[in-house]
Amino acid sequence: MLELRNPHSVMAALEMRPNAVRSIRLNAKQSGTPWDDVAAFAHKRGVNVTIGPAEQKPQSRGRGRDTERVGAGSAQVEPPSPVPLANLWKAGNDKANGFGVWLALDQVQDPQNLGAIFRLAGFFGVKGVIMTKDKSAPVNATVCDVATGGVEYIPFAIVPNLAQTIQKAQKLDIWALGTCERSDINIRDVKQDRHWMLVMGNEGDGMRRLTRETCDQLVSLPSQGRVPSLNVAAATAACLTALTGA
Repeated sequence: MLELRNPHSVMAALEMRPNAVRSIRLNAKQSGTPWDDVAAFAHKRGVNVTIGPAEQKPQSRGRGRDTERVGAGSAQVEPPSPVPLANLWKAGNDKANGFGVWLALDQVQDPQNLGAIFRLAGFFGVKGVIMTKDKSAPVNATVCDVATGGVEYIPFAIVPNLAQTIQKAQKLDIWALGTCERSDINIRDVKQDRHWMLVMGNEGDGMRRLTRETCDQLVSLPSQGRVPSLNVAAATAACLTALTGA
């Protein structure tokens, strides 16, 4: 069970998976706040909401107090489940509705980055997110809260072999676009004339060799200023902006 503390994440769970929201606690009356909206929607969905004094939790050493106040509210929510890979392709592989973009993450390990990427996926209308089974951050409470609903709105699949998954996508006319700082092709020059799977590497080493070699095309995101690089979440935002024309 996950304890979510972002009211927007809880609202998304109520909308998409109401049976997965076991309970909601408000630490005080939250009139006029997002938690007030959560409580009202939860009542409509038949989810139990309790209101009580602010909880306390043990405080780390060195802060001068034994306890500290926690957030305005929280919810107990069952973890979201990955979908079969075949379902991920069905989410948007239809040229009649325009070209789609999928995201593939090659061992992204930081939950903050993963949550931010899911939020970006929800903002840019990504059709699905693919993550590797090994050496990847789990979809935990931190990811869900940082995603601000993105985990609920964007289907995701977890695969044991990313290179083989890319090959399956290619057979469905989805082109794999790998990000590599050594590429001479600027992602800003990529045409929006086909389905793309944008492949992002992990925080330290980027894409693995086999992943890189399986991609149809490698692109870079050259710096326009004095800062030479971005973390994976910020780079994903810039790449999706370029690839979707947003």
